[in-house]
Amino acid sequence: MNHASDQTNEPESTSSGLESFSRVLTDDRLKIACMRPIYLATSAWLEHIPFAFWLVNGQRPKKLVELGTHYGASYFAFCQAIEKLTLGTTCYAIDTWKGDQHAGFYDEEVYAIVTAHNNALYSRFSRLVRATFDDSVTYFEDGAIDLLHIDGLHTFEAAQHDFQTWRPKLSESAIVLLHDTNVREREFGVGILFAQLSAEHPSFEFKHGHGLGVIGVGKNQPAAIQGLFEASKHGPTHRDYCEFFARLGRACADAHCVSILQKQLQSLRPPSLPPASS
Repeated sequence: MNHASDQTNEPESTSSGLESFSRVLTDDRLKIACMRPIYLATSAWLEHIPFAFWLVNGQRPKKLVELGTHYGASYFAFCQAIEKLTLGTTCYAIDTWKGDQHAGFYDEEVYAIVTAHNNALYSRFSRLVRATFDDSVTYFEDGAIDLLHIDGLHTFEAAQHDFQTWRPKLSESAIVLLHDTNVREREFGVGILFAQLSAEHPSFEFKHGHGLGVIGVGKNQPAAIQGLFEASKHGPTHRDYCEFFARLGRACADAHCVSILQKQLQSLRPPSLPPASS
């Protein structure tokens, strides 16, 4: 075995990887991804919040629709970026806020929490629509939605139905997000749908955070989004983007875990004793 050869090759490979990653880090369009989230809630979406910030900056959608909001971790990430960038985007979160077989079923408290946060910060451009996806679609004009996030029931049939139902509403610059593309259990089939759509449209997939698929359904994509789709064709650059957003996303999830632990510790502390009488 030629140990000398091994020793010279390893630093070169490491150096090349660092240079490639540094190009990602110095991209000005990525800086917004480092913004601190205002809102964190229990969600499988927490690890994609930095990408949501970046995506809003890169695409600058005029109309955004989310199908399936639950506690609002993804939706309020989009809203925070829109507010930060002072965009003229209008946003709609569509959900029954009752749950389903994958998200679980929940009471009115969830809707109350989401409504309170939306009213406090984003009511200028954001509206919560408490209805089914199918009932809501007729209220949107064709070709108007630039960013559609599909995160409802995650069976293949349900996700495919949601995409096909809302497809006519998408604009010429539309992007579709599919969450849970990397879940392979409990009848989840979003990954299958993403694979099918990727054969027809430019795409990018993050494997972390249960998987997030990005699909360029519209033909007119801005330069930043085109660059993302081009990166998916080149292994090292694709890996750098995934690494960058996965690490930032993990920080969001960790921050939420710390917050929960702090509340639990607080509840375990004995109540303060009254001062002793003199």
